[in-house]
Amino acid sequence: MSLPRPDEAVVDEAAQWMALLQSGDVSAQEREAFEAWRGADARHRLVIEQMSGGLNVLRSNALRGLPSQSLLHSLNAPSSRRRFVTGSLSVLGVALLGGLLGRRYGLLPETGALYTGTGERRDFTLDDGSALTLNARSRVISRFDANQRLLELRDGELLVDVAKDPARPFVVETEHGRMRALGTRFLVQRGDDSTRLVMLHSQVEVVTRGGARQVVEAGESLLFDEQNILALERTKGHEIAWTQGRLEVRDRPLSEVIDSLRGYRRGILRLSPDVAGLRLSGIYPLDDSDRTLQLLEHSLPIRILWHNPYWISIEPRPS
Repeated sequence: MSLPRPDEAVVDEAAQWMALLQSGDVSAQEREAFEAWRGADARHRLVIEQMSGGLNVLRSNALRGLPSQSLLHSLNAPSSRRRFVTGSLSVLGVALLGGLLGRRYGLLPETGALYTGTGERRDFTLDDGSALTLNARSRVISRFDANQRLLELRDGELLVDVAKDPARPFVVETEHGRMRALGTRFLVQRGDDSTRLVMLHSQVEVVTRGGARQVVEAGESLLFDEQNILALERTKGHEIAWTQGRLEVRDRPLSEVIDSLRGYRRGILRLSPDVAGLRLSGIYPLDDSDRTLQLLEHSLPIRILWHNPYWISIEPRPS
């Protein structure tokens, strides 16, 4: 018997709740917020039950105490989410427990792993002297040896200032392709269906999984997926504002702003599709997401429904 296809937004919310509940620092307020969310909609209860796969994943001693961010990265990663949405949800429960015996889903520490949590930005100095900055909820695997310098961006966004080493090209890899440089400074943002490269200095050659190639010069931004080069354009000048705790947007949809805020809030931030396409420009504080939501409510025809501190909905403003 096939299971009903869940709404992807509900899947994302359930994954975040699972990650939070498995962490060692869930508060009474957060647990109450989860119970309120689960009881608010029959689909919420169904997805949580199916995500557990009948294996009591939520109460598993094996999962207990694992870092919430590791679970969040794994459950909410594009590949896992697609598998969850398109297939049998109970399969994910089996896969999660199976992941405890290995590293397939990143639930166990992986050699060379660097990551950030919710609302956290971190600077790292890599083995070759390169400077790396990770945005909130980001994870990379560093694979450096005598022949290569490779960063696998599994989730989120990075900024890297590459140390010169002509003998070992520097490569950043996502599921969509590889970006190769010798000495340069650039930003990489991994999305569900595509990767964006923003060049700040020098140049990088991009090769997609399907073999499409493009050299990206300083001041250019490239969007690509596994097969194709999707867009090459001039940079906007504000792409690295997040390193200073600012979110700068210029004529962008509300959905992009909310996606950026999700990395800076614990719990659920649900956006109605009726207002997701609203365009806006402005500068907003990443480290005070409550203030940013208030500013958005004042400038757009939306209303913010604060169900509780960990569950917020953004809906059209009643006429």
